[in-house]
Parts: sequence; structure tokens; C-alpha cells
Amino acid sequence: MAITGRCGCGAVSYEITGAPLFTHACHCTDCQRTTGSAFVVHTILVEDDLTLDGETRMAVLPSGSGAGCELHACATCAVYIWARYRYHRVPVIAVRSGTLDDPAAFPPDAHIFVASKQPWLTLADGKPQFEAAYPRDEVWPPASSARYDALPPHG
Repeated sequence: MAITGRCGCGAVSYEITGAPLFTHACHCTDCQRTTGSAFVVHTILVEDDLTLDGETRMAVLPSGSGAGCELHACATCAVYIWARYRYHRVPVIAVRSGTLDDPAAFPPDAHIFVASKQPWLTLADGKPQFEAAYPRDEVWPPASSARYDALPPHG
């Protein structure tokens, strides 16, 4: 079964054809700014597992890691659909889980950058929490880490 999603106006739609690698909620101040909310939920997947239909525009913005990210938004309504975080050296991307047709399909497996979490937000889901980024090999499921490690470096 493929997972689908879209932007706010519907000019951009997408399909995820492979199993996601991991989902996390990021509480860094950069994600707070780009979402206009307290955090963002990102589902990490292999780039080739995303099929996009519609025109997007890209903006390069700061990220909690310091490496920056390329955010891809609908050219019509400007809803951010996916991001490429520049610290990844392999072709993986992060889909903004709120753009999924079923945003509950992939709940966060962990919370990152909780050092800058909004003080009024209580995290009571029992998921691992990290002051900054997490050690991927210690947090991701072994099968996801193996798929990530097998990807060729990108350009």
C-alpha cells in the first residue's frame, strides 16, 4: 500500500512507495520558525521512494545541525512538503508528516533538539528525547540503519 500526501491547495501531491526509515519530531528553533509551530514531524525516507506530482520551489535555510537544509514547497501555496538536510551524505529526505493524507500514519519514534523545546509543551509519549541530534545507529531500527548505510553517496 502506498502512502499519499499533498500540499494545502492540492497543486502538489506525492506518493511514498517504500517503507520510511524513521520519524522524529524536531523541536529546534529553526523548525519552529519554518512551521510557525512548536515543532515539526519529519518522516525520513529514501529519496527514490518519493514520487512527486506538481511544481515546487526550493529555499535553503538554517537547520538545528548547523549544516542547513533545502526546503521544497508548493509553488502555489508555499506549503513545505519535503526537505533535504545537508548533513546527510546519501539520498535521503524528510517528508513533513503533516502533509500526509493520514498524518497519524507515522508517529514520532523520537524527539530531537528538546533543549529548545517550548517550555509549555510536555512530552508524555514515552519516546526517546535528545537534547540535540540523536546517534542514528543507536536509535534507528537495525533494518533502517542497514538500508541507509547501503545507499550510495549523492553528488
